[in-house]
Amino acid sequence: MKIWMAAVAMAGALASGGAMADGNKLLDACQAAIRFNDTKEADEEVSIGYCLGLMQGVRSLIMYTNTGIPIENQTCLPLSGISNGQTARVVVKYLKENPEQLHQDEGILTLLALKHAFPCK
Repeated sequence: MKIWMAAVAMAGALASGGAMADGNKLLDACQAAIRFNDTKEADEEVSIGYCLGLMQGVRSLIMYTNTGIPIENQTCLPLSGISNGQTARVVVKYLKENPEQLHQDEGILTLLALKHAFPCK
């Protein structure tokens, strides 16, 4: 449990800047990233980079921390891998289905979205 709590704390630190970014910012940024992925037209370069960088960072965090926590708390990403673009789609879907959570930290929301989409069985 301590390692899971540390992972959540690390995700928050990984994603935090001067001001806490929440799910609203994450939703906007990842929607821009998905638009770019679909059209190859970059209308919000900083937002796209923010979203895709966060997706990569949280996936790396999951890979690192999964080994030290109980299976029921792990996130089991596909063995074939998952791209930043697919991760952004998973996160956007989760945020749209859970608008009551948009006030939370974007790193924690990304972890929750991936855990919800890829639970270990």
